Amino acid sequence: MNELPGPGARQNDKNRKTIQTTVAARNLAGAANNTKWNELITHMRQRSEWVPSYRSKCITGHISGWDVEWFYHLPFPFAYVEWLDIGVWQEAPSLGVLLPRTYIDHTDEISQVVSQIGFEFEVKADVLRIWGYLPKSYDDFPPA
Repeated sequence: MNELPGPGARQNDKNRKTIQTTVAARNLAGAANNTKWNELITHMRQRSEWVPSYRSKCITGHISGWDVEWFYHLPFPFAYVEWLDIGVWQEAPSLGVLLPRTYIDHTDEISQVVSQIGFEFEVKADVLRIWGYLPKSYDDFPPA
């Protein structure tokens, strides 16, 4: 039995009512569901090497800070998530303090996973954004 929280964790009648009211007031349409979110979370939790950072925007307006912990720090319940940003660049090991930083680009790999799950997403610079709701919000999204 899996005891880790899933995308529906912390869902209750009060949260459900807040979500329904906010979605209706903002005229949002769902672009993701718990099944899709669960596939993404499961994939990230099973990674044995590098794990990407993420942040999210709640439909009520709060934008979280960046985090890398995919087990308990996620924005539960995911029905609140307007968008989820995933950092797709990994800092490579330093070759010396005087040399510029280099990065390993995981864009293709993560884009493929997100596409196979069926999310609506876009990549700009080092960020992949998954939309939980439409219309798409480009709040705080890096320029192309």
